[in-house]
Amino acid sequence: MNWKCAIAVLLLGSLLTACKEQKSSAEKFAEDGILLIGNNSEPQSQDPHKATAVADGKIICTLLEGLVRPSPTEDGAVLPGTAERWEHNDTADEWTFHLNPSAKWSDGRPVTANDFAYAYQRLLHPKFAGKYAEMLYPLRNAENFSKGLCNWEEVGVKAVAPHTLRLSLSGPTPHLLRLLLHYTWFPIPAHKVEELGGMLDRRSLWTRPEHWVGNGAYVLAAHRFNDYLSVSPNPQYLRASELKNKGIRFLPIVNGYTETRMYLGGKLHITNNVPPEMLAYAQAERPSDFCRDPYYCTIFYRLNTSRAPLNDSRVRRALHLAIDREALVNKVVRGAGAPSVTFTPPGAGYAVNAPTEPTTQAEREEEARRLLAEAGYAEGKKFPVLELMTTSRDVQRVMAETIQAMWEKVLGIHVDIRSCEWTAYKSAQQNMEYDISSSSWSGDYLDPATFVELWRSGGGNNCTGWGNPEADAALSAARNTGHAEQRQRHLQQAEELMLHELPILPLYHSQRTYLRSSRHIDGWQPRLLDNFPLDAVLVKP
Repeated sequence: MNWKCAIAVLLLGSLLTACKEQKSSAEKFAEDGILLIGNNSEPQSQDPHKATAVADGKIICTLLEGLVRPSPTEDGAVLPGTAERWEHNDTADEWTFHLNPSAKWSDGRPVTANDFAYAYQRLLHPKFAGKYAEMLYPLRNAENFSKGLCNWEEVGVKAVAPHTLRLSLSGPTPHLLRLLLHYTWFPIPAHKVEELGGMLDRRSLWTRPEHWVGNGAYVLAAHRFNDYLSVSPNPQYLRASELKNKGIRFLPIVNGYTETRMYLGGKLHITNNVPPEMLAYAQAERPSDFCRDPYYCTIFYRLNTSRAPLNDSRVRRALHLAIDREALVNKVVRGAGAPSVTFTPPGAGYAVNAPTEPTTQAEREEEARRLLAEAGYAEGKKFPVLELMTTSRDVQRVMAETIQAMWEKVLGIHVDIRSCEWTAYKSAQQNMEYDISSSSWSGDYLDPATFVELWRSGGGNNCTGWGNPEADAALSAARNTGHAEQRQRHLQQAEELMLHELPILPLYHSQRTYLRSSRHIDGWQPRLLDNFPLDAVLVKP
């Protein structure tokens, strides 16, 4: 062998050795104890009073902690959070929470009852216009205050001592602890918010990494737009010694194909979603990592009922009946859900009856044609071209194309499809700048009210223009009774009224399909709300 060949062999051997020794991102971050997790989309905000998306909520729940926190071992159970104990009166309409005196903000300042009261006043304030303000409506006079009908002093929130918070509710609320798990009930650092613009400044910079102050398990470390958001351990956290990992990096990956490929390429420990077209492949490639879990979530279409012809309930029902949900789930979603004509998914011991409808799909389609003709659009003639808005996710596009074809075949109408980037999509939906909007809703807490309350008239996340005084009255009655069976009947009545008028088109109840590294992740347990506390996730080399 001449010297040139010898050098070539040595170089090739060195390259092969280097390739073998090169570690994936998942391996490198696991060695440092840092969790890499897909988070679906670029977060809108880390401000709990401006955020509305699931992706935002997952991050906020690592940065802030409420009065209580979720259990890592039992779905739906709660543990002491910032509050170390609590009690309520016999009717469960007045609760007193005793904060842990050791609780501190990440800048070392004590967490006080005033921080909670300040947060609730900010979210409810009519000049702040928080989209999730109705989450706090169980508080006495909260709704009146948010509508400018009373003063803050009349709302059932009182810091009776530096570490004692009293909540007075508009009616018996034995399920309050489940509500308190949602980030809208978390405190915010009043001193920092006041320093950077004050309570009503929606452009406040207090949530920027360089200004961040929180009381959760982690602090905001870095945020690179459309790349990642990272959090690192908060040394001031009450249970800092109990953290199972050394930080989390959230990756905003909208495209399910991209995310799955990244996981298989060693760039993630947990994905947010495996798209329907890749379910069989992902399961075959990583059978020990593939997960399919029950999920408290519904996929549906919102209808803008303020626009003709969607202001006609006959048109809305015709669109509803013309959709073959069995075909949609089997051919598009590919088993990642269950077809449904109701809105609230199974769970929490609740079920609702949908209005009586034809049994077979052929009969449903015939009734759809009859209703459309009755509304003045026989065989789809003179029906205006509507626009169906979706996000840029492939599964939503394919689902939209499938339903577009169903409506054209059954009703003779054409619907255009508009695919939007996430931020533009959320803005258009919130401002009702759409005809039909592809939507999903996952429970904020494990109770049917988190779904049924969505359709209260003027609700911040209603976004359909629809409201019904009788349904509103049923929702108010549900809030004001302490009897579980009566409460459930009121909620059922409200949902049945909504399903009769159909400002939405329920499609299916979802399941969570995702990949989780069996090699690097330990301690993970599925949750109906997908709210497993990430500080309890062990990341191992």
